[in-house]
Amino acid sequence: MIAKSLLALIAGAAAVLAFAPFYYWPLLPLALAALFYLALQQSPVRAAGSGLLFGVGYFGAGVHWVYVSCYEFGQMGVLLSALATLMLVLYLAIYPALCCWLAARLWGPQQRARSPSPAVYLLGLPGLWIALELVRGGLFTGFPWIAIGYSQVDGPLAGVAPLIGATGVGWLIALLAGMILWLGQSRWRALPGVAVILLIMAMVGLRPVEWTRPSAEPLSLALVQGNVPQLTRWDPDQVRTNIGRHLQSSEPFWGVDLLVWPENAIPAFVETLPDGLMPALEQMAERQQTDLLVGMPLGDPVAGSYFNGIRLIQQGEAGAYRKRHLVPFGEYVPLRNLFGGLLDLLQVPMSAFSRGEAGQGPLALRFSQQLVAPSICYEILFPAEVLQMLPEAGILVNISNDAWFGDSIAPHQHLQIARMRAIESGRPLARATNSGITALVNWRGEVIAQAPQFTQTVLTGTLQPRQGSTPYVLVGDWPLRGILLFSLLFLYRQRRRSLASFPVNPTSS
Repeated sequence: MIAKSLLALIAGAAAVLAFAPFYYWPLLPLALAALFYLALQQSPVRAAGSGLLFGVGYFGAGVHWVYVSCYEFGQMGVLLSALATLMLVLYLAIYPALCCWLAARLWGPQQRARSPSPAVYLLGLPGLWIALELVRGGLFTGFPWIAIGYSQVDGPLAGVAPLIGATGVGWLIALLAGMILWLGQSRWRALPGVAVILLIMAMVGLRPVEWTRPSAEPLSLALVQGNVPQLTRWDPDQVRTNIGRHLQSSEPFWGVDLLVWPENAIPAFVETLPDGLMPALEQMAERQQTDLLVGMPLGDPVAGSYFNGIRLIQQGEAGAYRKRHLVPFGEYVPLRNLFGGLLDLLQVPMSAFSRGEAGQGPLALRFSQQLVAPSICYEILFPAEVLQMLPEAGILVNISNDAWFGDSIAPHQHLQIARMRAIESGRPLARATNSGITALVNWRGEVIAQAPQFTQTVLTGTLQPRQGSTPYVLVGDWPLRGILLFSLLFLYRQRRRSLASFPVNPTSS
């Protein structure tokens, strides 16, 4: 029992090494295969325990940076920061626990007279894991961080992302894990081994396929990384200084097609800005024929309706994007009547943002006549929202402030997730952040330029706008959801047939 518990915990923690900044992607299907093995060898209760320990290792190692956000910048103290992080990890660990409980309940040793059928390994186990990942990505506004498909941004399965997206790639990884386990259980050992090799070869062959094509001329870009200290970002006495950082950095780069400032680079509403700032920016943009995108709050704070936004200078509120997917307890408080005082404890500024309206279109650049698909920080985790602006938009633009994460693995993971959006959409990506990682990414998801973290700098380069649609842009996750539903229904019917010849003790655990 202790050995199995340690195996689950270690496998979960080791799986995180598949993601940025480590990129040891083969560890993930091996870790999942170990977890699936435990689920099929134990009673439902013990399998759930193994799944919970796997989740504690996986999410404990994968999202431990939440402690950094709470302690260093939320100023919550050691105990409260550790407690908040532990609560999040335990919540996320419920999903692998539920996966293992269901697997044991359906196909465990108490539910069968013989070894599980190949369909359990190839349909059931992968289907359960990915179905629960989909739930995790949507329930309570969703938290799809380190969903397993993101491990393949630099792996051999990245070529299939334009077809079935990150979730579909994750399903293939879970399928590989099932194949590995089947290889160890099946008498026909050569068959699954050959299948694994052929599958990987097929996916590698898809990487060079161009689903989209160039449009117009390449855009020259300058992405400003202000490196404003997080603790002074919202200090009213530092507004001029913080804006000055971005003005100073931008000075040599007026004249590029697109100049981008990161999330809340201007930490104030238009009405409270220093006199003459906005007119000066508008005049400079007009004179230099440069489109300037700036992260700043929008709306009317007096009326209680304001947004985390992006403003296209010269077009005012008409040329603006309002963030739609807000961070719970960071940008708004769920059940405010119950938790209204929580953000006073967390000391999070501007924490009552309104949600931007659904269906916002791309932003139209005035001088280059290009359409860009904007997103802010956390939104890049949700492909349906980012890809909603396609195929009209020619490039993706994501602004963020990853200073909240400090010098942790989170900024690397965040960039990895953003790169997957580029692969799925067949579009290049410009990503401007306050402290890093600021990057230019091509349509294949490859980083073509990257700024060093924790420095005040400007990243320059060109991106080629593209047109057309990948299959994933056209259909999203719906085909995969159909496959998952078919798989689980097929296995349910198969199990009912097997139960007719194998009595089950309803009181067993």
